[in-house]
Amino acid sequence: MILRIASSVIFFAILLFGLFSGVRFAHHIILAIVVGATLLGTHEYYNLARRLKIRPSPWPGHAIALAFLIDAYYFEFHHFVHIFITCFWVLLFTQVLLKSFDHAVANTATSLFGSIYVGLPMAIVLYISKYGETWGYANPNAGSYLIVFLVVTTWATDIGGYLIGKPFGRHKITPVMSPNKSLEGLIGGAALSVLAGVLLKACWPEMRVMFSWSEAAGLPLLFSILGVVGDLAESCFKRDACAKDSGRTYTGHGGMLDIIDSMLLCAPIFFLYLEITKA
Repeated sequence: MILRIASSVIFFAILLFGLFSGVRFAHHIILAIVVGATLLGTHEYYNLARRLKIRPSPWPGHAIALAFLIDAYYFEFHHFVHIFITCFWVLLFTQVLLKSFDHAVANTATSLFGSIYVGLPMAIVLYISKYGETWGYANPNAGSYLIVFLVVTTWATDIGGYLIGKPFGRHKITPVMSPNKSLEGLIGGAALSVLAGVLLKACWPEMRVMFSWSEAAGLPLLFSILGVVGDLAESCFKRDACAKDSGRTYTGHGGMLDIIDSMLLCAPIFFLYLEITKA
């Protein structure tokens, strides 16, 4: 637990520095974090697949994920379709020319899904952080505040779920897939997430302007539900592969997928919300 807390504090300090320091290279810290998390996350997903005797094509898969990140960061998703189609065909040629036809369907599908499952949500995180003013916010650092709101409320769900679910969890949500998930933990995580969102609005002047009270409470509630679904989805993959953790990051959190599983679902929904309500 001490290792998990220490690593979370260090990461959050680096995140805040990258988002708000104003140093010329600061935003490249965010880019490096996201690129590293994406590559490690896709690597872990492919390793889970290998435990099931599936042989994905990791390099084309990583290339597709990186293409999402590059397009989001440098081109505002303007070349998304072109990049995706190009990488998709590269993946198919790799499967046809370099791989055996055994399990070709599973190998190709796993390679493509791994890059989308991890790469696209992380690209959305990059886009939100850099182009927050796209949604009409007057603050030039709007993207940074949006990311802080997303990260803090998503983390609060995990923390609240652990603090309440571990000592008081009695009613299991999915006893087979994830026996540690309980209804009490879900309620505790949602409550702490909503509290975090409300406190961010109440105590941070920039957040006060950007979010209404209904958004400050409603979005974290939505994130808490989506985060649990994302967590359970990743637990399903691990259970299928007979793995306790997706990998090892030496932070006390398990693998990278164990760290970002909630974000992989919350970030795209947050993006859709901004596109629908703020565009």
